[in-house]
Amino acid sequence: MKRTSPSTALLALNAGLLVALAYMNLAPQADAQASRARGGYGIVSGWVLGLNPEVAYIMDEKNQELVAAYWDDRARRFVGVGYRNLSNDAASFQPTR
Repeated sequence: MKRTSPSTALLALNAGLLVALAYMNLAPQADAQASRARGGYGIVSGWVLGLNPEVAYIMDEKNQELVAAYWDDRARRFVGVGYRNLSNDAASFQPTR
């Protein structure tokens, strides 16, 4: 049985990695990722009438979105309370006289 030299195996490995790298760079980009800007977040805690735990208000400043959620100890997960798109709210605002 003939053995291949280590340099031949390394050359084949490098050629395979080069082909994989070229494929990844030439593959089409995901459009869902490009349509949304990377967020800048702020968080404030507060109370909601009728809920015992405090609620965390999470504001995405770049995309103008607000989410309210609280931590459920029994389920060990965050539970969403509400969502608002603030740019839509601002666009539909009618000032009073």
